[in-house]
Amino acid sequence: METLNDRLDKARKLIEEGDFFRILTHYDVDGVCSAGIVALYLQENGKKFHISFFRNMNRDEILNIVQNEEYVIITDMGSALINELNGKVIILDHHQPPGDSNKVIHINPHLFGYDGAIEATATTMAYLLADNEEYAHCLLAGMLGDKQYLQNIGPVGLNKEIINKLNIEPRFDMTLFGNIGDALFYSVEPFYVGLSGNREGVKKSLNMLGIDPGKHISDLTDEEKVRLGSFLSLNLVKHSKIPEAGKYIVDLDFEIRGSIRYLTELIDAACRTDNQSIAMAYILGEQENKERMEVLRKDYRAEVIDEMYNMLNTLKETKYIQYFYTKSSYLASTVSSIATLYLLNPSKATLALYIGDNSINISARLHRSMSDKVNIGKIMNKAAREVGGRGGGHNVAAGANIPVDSEKQFLEIVDKEIEKCISSK
Repeated sequence: METLNDRLDKARKLIEEGDFFRILTHYDVDGVCSAGIVALYLQENGKKFHISFFRNMNRDEILNIVQNEEYVIITDMGSALINELNGKVIILDHHQPPGDSNKVIHINPHLFGYDGAIEATATTMAYLLADNEEYAHCLLAGMLGDKQYLQNIGPVGLNKEIINKLNIEPRFDMTLFGNIGDALFYSVEPFYVGLSGNREGVKKSLNMLGIDPGKHISDLTDEEKVRLGSFLSLNLVKHSKIPEAGKYIVDLDFEIRGSIRYLTELIDAACRTDNQSIAMAYILGEQENKERMEVLRKDYRAEVIDEMYNMLNTLKETKYIQYFYTKSSYLASTVSSIATLYLLNPSKATLALYIGDNSINISARLHRSMSDKVNIGKIMNKAAREVGGRGGGHNVAAGANIPVDSEKQFLEIVDKEIEKCISSK
């Protein structure tokens, strides 16, 4: 049986053989970072390439490209189409595959004993392919962007093995950047009710704490950090249904050419606003794009904050689901993730629905405390198929696309399937 290294060697040999490669990737941080590493690796080896980004995995378009291009590399997607792909194709994915194939070079952690939901991203696979420590910042950004670590614990699985080998020390700190006033105003992870998006709330609270809103985070004294940390922890405890929420003022970060978490936020903002090319150009060396991403970060976070308050005001609940409607498809996954991590009932699945012209896009999240009982990816797949749509994903993060006017039936199926899972445990 082939090992992970065997597959990686095959992929490198195929890359040696070709001159031009078509790279197809997902639109998010893991997609951009994995494709970015592949692009850097191709440049390093004197190869040419063209990158295409996909918000949703368009089966027909992907199959058409594969049929018409000699060499194709697919990152952060592709495993779902494994039974339909053949040719000089490399897949670097981490989503649960329906199987394996010897018709392409299929590199997925699930095939080699690792959980692709928490232990290895597509960027992890790309990093192993390139095997270059210079790309470690992309590896870490992909991991943080895909939330592949345990809160207040850090990386696990293959991610941890690589980080240990690189001798990179993780650190835990408040996830705030820049001056404290702006940092709190634009904070979405965590989302602080009454502070995020509320200038007056921020100013009033900081005055009460005796902290200058214009002071840079790095210039806070230890005493100010303690005061601020205690205040923010109480905010989370007050507004969250998650028992351990108060601990989430601190999160994982790494220091390589600056904060990796901040880099992740910049790339994420570019991705979510369909400016992936700006983030990709930055990864490939155009440093001036950082300023453009910083503007996108603020604009995007302002949208997320508005949608978070809308979610809190319009949330609906069934026995095992908490759901809401979003005004745009690209906000659905972000808001559902934040709500699940920091605010809503951890015993229920969180679903964000966006009604488009021809279909309904759904983003589903499950708190990790439920992952031993429920696989939301499998449930989304089953429920979507039953109403004539498509769905799937990981055990704690998934999505679906269903026909318009079918959401009531879809939600009922999801609710019943979760109940079956819970009652059988």
